[in-house]
This record gives sequence, C-alpha cells and structure tokens, in this order.
Amino acid sequence: MPFGLTNAPAAFQSLMNEIFQGLLRKFVLVFFDDILVYSSSWSAHLHHLEVVLQKLQQHKLFSKLSKCSFGLQQVDYLGHNVSGLGVAMDKSKVKAVLDWPCPKNLKQLRGFLGLTGYYRRFIKQYAVVAAPLTNLLKKDNFKWDNSAHGSFAALKTTVTQAPVLALPNFCKPFVLEMDASGVGIGVVLSQDHHPIAFFSKKLSASMQKQSAYTREFYAITEAIAKFRHYLLGHRFVIRTDQKSLKSLIEQAIQTPEQQKWLHKLLGYDFTIEYKHGKDNIVAYSLSKSYFMAWSQPNLQIFPALREAVFKDIQLKAVLDLCLLNKPPNPHYSVHDNFLFWKGRLVIPKSHDLVN
Repeated sequence: MPFGLTNAPAAFQSLMNEIFQGLLRKFVLVFFDDILVYSSSWSAHLHHLEVVLQKLQQHKLFSKLSKCSFGLQQVDYLGHNVSGLGVAMDKSKVKAVLDWPCPKNLKQLRGFLGLTGYYRRFIKQYAVVAAPLTNLLKKDNFKWDNSAHGSFAALKTTVTQAPVLALPNFCKPFVLEMDASGVGIGVVLSQDHHPIAFFSKKLSASMQKQSAYTREFYAITEAIAKFRHYLLGHRFVIRTDQKSLKSLIEQAIQTPEQQKWLHKLLGYDFTIEYKHGKDNIVAYSLSKSYFMAWSQPNLQIFPALREAVFKDIQLKAVLDLCLLNKPPNPHYSVHDNFLFWKGRLVIPKSHDLVN
C-alpha cells in the first residue's frame, strides 16, 4: 500500500481484523501493527504464538524480530503496563506528566490535558480536579491564576497515586456503584471489590438544578453508556443511594426524564440495589467537589455503644455476618459499624441505656 493515503490506517486495521477474526479477544488483541498475544499458562501461550505466526505466514505478512518480545510476565501496550496484577499507567508517561512545564498558552495546556485525559479512567475526581484548567479553554479565558496552578499540581500528584486497575472477568458479574451530587456524578466499575475503571463527569448548570432522583437517573444512563462494551450481554448490579430507583423498571412512566432515558436501558441485564451514600464511599467522593468536606458532631455515647456490641458475643456474630453481606435476617443492617434492626439502632441488653 502506498504511503500517504488517508485511508491507509483504516484499510490496514480492517485487514488485521479479517486475518485474526476468530482469535480476537480470545487470546489476541490487534491495534494496527501492534499484536498482543495473552495466555493463562506457558503451554497455552506457545500454542497461541504458533497459531498467530501461522496466520501471518499464510497471508505473507512479516514481523521484525528486533521489535518483538516473547514470553513476558508484563508488557507495555498502548501506553499501559499490562500484567497478571492488572493494568497500570506506563511509567514513562507518568514521568512525562511530572516533567511537564507550567503551560504558558492554550496549545501547551491542551497538550497537558490530552496526556492526563488519556488516563482519566485511572484517576478519581478527574473532571472536578481538572475543572479550573478546562475552564481556561473557553474563548478569551486563558488566565493562569492560583486556582489553575493548584489544579495543575493536583493532577500531577493524582497521576502518581493512580491505582492498578483489575482486568475484567466476563464470567463474573460487574458492579456499577454511582452517586450524583449537585456538582457532578461519580461512577466506579468493579468486580470482587477491585476497581476496573473510574468515571466522573461535571454536571451542566441546568442538570445541577434538577431533583436528586433525576440526577441519579442521569448518572445511571451515563454510566451504562460509558461502560457499554463491558456490560452489554453480561449481568451486572447497579448500586445507588436513591431508594426510589430500586424499582425503576417497574415504575409507570410519569416524568419527561423517564420517557427520555428509559429506552437507553433496554437490552441490558441488571438489578438495582440501594446503598446508602456514606457506604458508597468511592462513588460518593467522586461526585463531590474536590474542595468540599463533611462535618458532624462527635458524641461519646456512640463509641461506647459500638464497643458494647463488640463485647456481646451474639450481636458481634450478627454484625460480622452483615459485614459479609450474609445477614441472618434481612431486617438486620450495618452502618458505620453500628447494628440496626428495621432501621433502628440495636443496643445490648446489658447496656445502661436499656435500664
């Protein structure tokens, strides 16, 4: 194929997809001329390599040996470090972010946001942390101040603390935990309590004025659209702190938002569970402003009650079962390590409050 043709990348990618059609996402990933072969064991890997090389030979395609790597426990692929532990950011890209000079014009700012935005799935609160910088992209609005510099430094710090994301297992159900505040929405896609990807989005001015029900409903539609490639065809659980959304599918269509968004959920296999906002820690914090804080009175009686429950053998056993999501009775629940029965605080019989 001649160099310089605008359709060359698309034509070559189409060719690679056609060649490896029966192998893609089973043990092969292809992005243009980058071929990634992954296996669960060494013997399977040797077999997979043989199949891939035979495919290349049959179609008279050649790989340069000096650019190939074989039998690695971890590999750098498309700006990510992939290993058995999961997916992490490429260390060279992290260094590039840390070494990035303070932007002096829009071009340099767009470059920095482009590099950090590529890894936003690793970064909690990305939309909120980067908001002062994205505001500078508006027409005739580039003015570097303390707020922009603080956001620039915060993004650099956050990149260095990005977690290792788990690789998805499509044999297990996914969990979508979400929360919507008056500022933005926060979503965590996870499996077995390990994050696979983060997603946050700043709400528009009009959406910020909507009811909590509407904002939470909007968060569900945005999360499903964002992670569609993970969720479509697989069962998953949606956890929200809006109790009225538990029976969303059975509700009669009464609001414009339901009429507008319900059809976006068709074709997905999911259940909706209620989870209190304070228990939904990651999604709850993702949706809140970077500069907000929580304040509440600290009463001495509550630590004493918690300690009394821990000393009571029977109640401690019930508490442990609830923490494992295996309550002996569905009326039991746990919040902040306090045991509740039908929403009421459980007090041991031997405690002074009973008398």
